[in-house]
Amino acid sequence: MSKFTHRFIATCLGCLLASSAGATVVASNTRYGIFDGSEGTRGLNVTWHGSILDLNLIVDLAKCDDPPIGPGGGACRGFGIPYEDEFLLSLVAPDGTTVDLVRAYDTYERGNAGAGRVRLAFDDEALEAAGPQLASGSFRPAGALSAFDGMDVYGRWTLLIQDFFPGDPLEFFSARLDVEADPPAPVPEPASLALLGLALIGLLGKLSGRRSA
Repeated sequence: MSKFTHRFIATCLGCLLASSAGATVVASNTRYGIFDGSEGTRGLNVTWHGSILDLNLIVDLAKCDDPPIGPGGGACRGFGIPYEDEFLLSLVAPDGTTVDLVRAYDTYERGNAGAGRVRLAFDDEALEAAGPQLASGSFRPAGALSAFDGMDVYGRWTLLIQDFFPGDPLEFFSARLDVEADPPAPVPEPASLALLGLALIGLLGKLSGRRSA
């Protein structure tokens, strides 16, 4: 077997190992919704097992005075005060453990004109706490996401969304759960490994044929 073939096999095996050891678990939900004096949930389903090392959550939302900006909107359309302190966001683990991300009357100040659609990245290591005004960026949650460390990531995670007074709708656009876990990715199934082996054999056969031609 040539040195090239040895290097080729080593590279393929390295790629296979990297695909099973370097990934980040990601679950997402993009179902748009309006919460105006109401509450609801969005599910984030993780379909494999692993012990959580670090967990972050990214939420895309808007808090504006009437009317809603809609699924494709960006800036607030209303001219009134949206009262950014009247909603709550919490993340609930499959086992029921709950961490508050934003607490009503605790995080945001009244009197802001409304930031429109914003992207909030909740991360325990962020330099700033969430608030006092809604803005896109990375923020420490009201609770500690480290409460989830060591848990099995598998199962249905739930984002709890509560808006306490009508007239200033909270609009949900998307949420993404980013989790570093051990192991960090599903182990390839035997069938997948078999297909990879067949592909390697076929490719090596072509290489041998070219060398003998």
